[in-house]
Amino acid sequence: MADSPGGSHAHAYAAPHAPDSAVTRGQFLTLSSVGLGAAIGAVIGVPATAYLLAPVTKEATFKPVDLGPVTQFTSETAFKPTAATYIEDPASPATSAGVAWVHYTGKQSHDWLSLNDAMFVVFSNRCMHLGCPILATPQGFACPCHGGQYDTRGVRTAGPPIRPLDRFQWEIKGNHLVLTNRWSVDYINGKLTYFPVKMPGQPVYVPGPTGGTEANILYAPVTYTHGPVPKPH
Repeated sequence: MADSPGGSHAHAYAAPHAPDSAVTRGQFLTLSSVGLGAAIGAVIGVPATAYLLAPVTKEATFKPVDLGPVTQFTSETAFKPTAATYIEDPASPATSAGVAWVHYTGKQSHDWLSLNDAMFVVFSNRCMHLGCPILATPQGFACPCHGGQYDTRGVRTAGPPIRPLDRFQWEIKGNHLVLTNRWSVDYINGKLTYFPVKMPGQPVYVPGPTGGTEANILYAPVTYTHGPVPKPH
């Protein structure tokens, strides 16, 4: 059998009774590689697409959480927030336990968005690096896992956290402190800005012409459904 063109020693293979369908070994390997690559691409691409689309269709609803009587949290004098444990989903208590750090400001407003007068600021206890539980300190909060440090506003001051601590929306019902939603936050142009909740390690804002839109494409919100996003203040 003659060598294939170009001086190659790869020989053509022809199926019996089909002399015009000859394919060299090199061509066969090339076609096989392309087919394998396409199959791998499909296997990788489908889960990636599903991951990007899942948050749009499978967000959870934040259920109101009663932390207890307001008087339980109003003895704080300096910065010494109270740790309040709660169950987010009563149907799954083993997997939805959480801790909120309740900081009593000494003010009297029941409007959780009142920057200067809100009675409480309620922080998540999850570090925005990898989600480890944080501890309250006189200076703010500290993560024992990788050294993340936050000030009394929950803003990162040292270590690897990528953004400030998440905050809880709250209201007073029957003299009880009730959590009603959760938001990720960051200071953008000097203003406290709210975002749909994202996982630890994911930025809520990417510098650029559209900022939040780019961040949402790269890191889609993955947790709670929500109403109107609070305005920056």
